Amino acid sequence: MDALVALSILGLGIATIIVLTAKLRVNAFLSLTAIAVAMGFALGLGPNAIIQDVMNGFGGTLGYIGLIFLAATIIGVMLDKTGATIVIAESLLALLRKLRLLSCRPLAAGIAGYLVAPPVACNDTAFIILSPVSRALGSGGGSSAVLVSLILAAGAYSSFKLVFPAAPLFAASIFQANLAQVIVFGFIVSLAVFAVGVLWAKFYGRHDTSKLADTVEEPIKRDNLPTVLESCAMIAVPVALILSRSVLDAYLQESSLIRLSMDFLGHPVIAMFLGVGFGFLVARRQPIETISQWVGEGLTRAAPVVAIIGAGGVLGQILLDSNIGNVLGSSLSRIGIPGVLVIFLVASIIKNAQGSSVVTMVTAPTILLPLLPALGVSPTLATLLVSAGAMVTINVNDSFFWVVTGASHMTIDQGIKSLTMMSIIQGITALALILLIRATFPAL
Repeated sequence: MDALVALSILGLGIATIIVLTAKLRVNAFLSLTAIAVAMGFALGLGPNAIIQDVMNGFGGTLGYIGLIFLAATIIGVMLDKTGATIVIAESLLALLRKLRLLSCRPLAAGIAGYLVAPPVACNDTAFIILSPVSRALGSGGGSSAVLVSLILAAGAYSSFKLVFPAAPLFAASIFQANLAQVIVFGFIVSLAVFAVGVLWAKFYGRHDTSKLADTVEEPIKRDNLPTVLESCAMIAVPVALILSRSVLDAYLQESSLIRLSMDFLGHPVIAMFLGVGFGFLVARRQPIETISQWVGEGLTRAAPVVAIIGAGGVLGQILLDSNIGNVLGSSLSRIGIPGVLVIFLVASIIKNAQGSSVVTMVTAPTILLPLLPALGVSPTLATLLVSAGAMVTINVNDSFFWVVTGASHMTIDQGIKSLTMMSIIQGITALALILLIRATFPAL
């Protein structure tokens, strides 16, 4: 197929998906599936091939990433329902008291957001859960309402976009990236991105005169709260197993009993469901009926996203079978645009056009997967680049914009100048750090 025709079909398909989801508010699952089928016919695939791609793309994707996301969502609900998120935030406040660093309380709100967003797999949810705690952390020292909200948003946003098992889970699974590398490098980049967000929040917050009302600095009371160790372990245990598996695979023989055990326990699907099992242990004081309700709530929350993931798998399979990757890859190579910038820009354009991080983290990788060989970008690097691109920007078509501005009583103009600008700075910072990592580790 002619490269110009293929590019036109792909561009029209992406534009139609954006219009359907962002402008006409058509369900993303239906939009992705319908456009994927239409693009299959336009790219020359036969009816039988398209039917096979729909089944293989949907089922094959959900067999891996769908299971991991279901487990992650259940863990997130358990963290919320058991009060573990509150325990994490309150322990930070207690530590600040002990270290006599109460002047750093707004930063503690950001750290709480950073820690909570990945396991609950949503920066909106993390912000909402921690808003009461962040007000307690920010009050007493006369902190600006905007400052506290921006720092909390910076923490939740940077970790959600870059720390496994949040947004990087989608891209890493679609690209079949090395999860251990994604976890390590994503974590490193996220720390710097968080720091940049805090600096911007402090810079902008200097010009804001609103102050949080003083609140009583007492921990929020709940019955049967888990310990700090239990609160952190629900997500730390799965991540530790995944990392251990990667490390042991490099140093132990395949026949080693330890390696065989870790190959099983450290597989992302098994590790995440072990995290769910650990959640049952943390919630042991609750009736089994209550815990079952929490699991059901997690499944209900995950269902719409799982459907979108499956639809993204359909689109990816059709693009792979149409051989569009080789056609477009050779064209991009002739143009001379660096592959890393192509990936970053595609993700950022999709994010800006329709606002949803989940749709971006599913759609961008499925479109880019066939291009990776021609672009000369590894699956791990591509995962990090998509995550960075998806940070640009938090705008009025993103629900997070309204969650943060509403909590801090910012106007739309203030939100754009503070929150939107912060996300642009964070995204560009992430891109710069990823390029530095690639220069430092050429094999990545």
